[in-house]
Amino acid sequence: MENLRKVSTITALYKKEQYLKTFLKELPQQTYFPYLEIVVDHNEPKEEELHLINEFKAKFPDHIKHIITNPVEPLGVSWNRCIFESTGDYLTTWNIDDLRTPDSIESHARVLNENPDIDVVAGNYICVPSFPSKNGRYIDILKCSRRGIIKHIVLGPFFMFRKNVCQKVGYFDEQFRCANDVEFEMRLMFHCKTKILNKNTGYFLDEKTGLSTRPGSLCSIETTVFDFRYGLYGSLDYRYIPQALKYRIFDIKLGEDWIPIADIIPNYEALLQERFDESLSTGLLRHLGKTVIRKIRDMINV
Repeated sequence: MENLRKVSTITALYKKEQYLKTFLKELPQQTYFPYLEIVVDHNEPKEEELHLINEFKAKFPDHIKHIITNPVEPLGVSWNRCIFESTGDYLTTWNIDDLRTPDSIESHARVLNENPDIDVVAGNYICVPSFPSKNGRYIDILKCSRRGIIKHIVLGPFFMFRKNVCQKVGYFDEQFRCANDVEFEMRLMFHCKTKILNKNTGYFLDEKTGLSTRPGSLCSIETTVFDFRYGLYGSLDYRYIPQALKYRIFDIKLGEDWIPIADIIPNYEALLQERFDESLSTGLLRHLGKTVIRKIRDMINV
């Protein structure tokens, strides 16, 4: 493979000791490991977690950058810190509770190494119900796109991008608590040529206990913010509008700064107007239909 480039992970860690040992064990199995830097933003570390990471550092001192954060900070802040501390030309998301196929990093990096016109690479994956299972539902990102539900998946949990594109698309929105990755991926797709690998590249854990999947999650509210921000009016769930309006919908938070989304997305106002004209009525009808169905169910269950 020619023109190899270092890859840095974006990995936040908080109360995940039950997954950490397996995660660290799997890292050297990556075929691209010689060129891999693991950047971990470790929030309120526990002794057992520190012991495991120090063992790994002793074996592979040049492969991990361990940042300790105390007290705990939001996910977007941790991910941005990983970006700022990274030294790789390419960045990739890798959560502690997700596993990758052995050639996952290499297959993504190869596309960027060989295609200077491509800035973002993502791969299909398997959604698993337990850790470290590798049996579950296969997610084909392109098929999801054709079914019109790409806004909930976008690029999936395993995507890689050139670090320098952050100069155009910005960084993770730190006001979000669980929709940071999906929102960031949308900005990548506005600016960057993207390649989707038609193969399994990893195993995404969905135990219904994560930030975006557990009961009481802010995901529904932040999805509504996301829908407003990108004019996805046909998908709006109007029940969450009051909570969504507490966010600064049209600004991205980075530290103490607020960056207008209109400064990042080309022809942003025209895009919103076009999507408003096309899909607002669809969204209203969809919401009214769901409301009627819920009322009928409530009457039947009385």
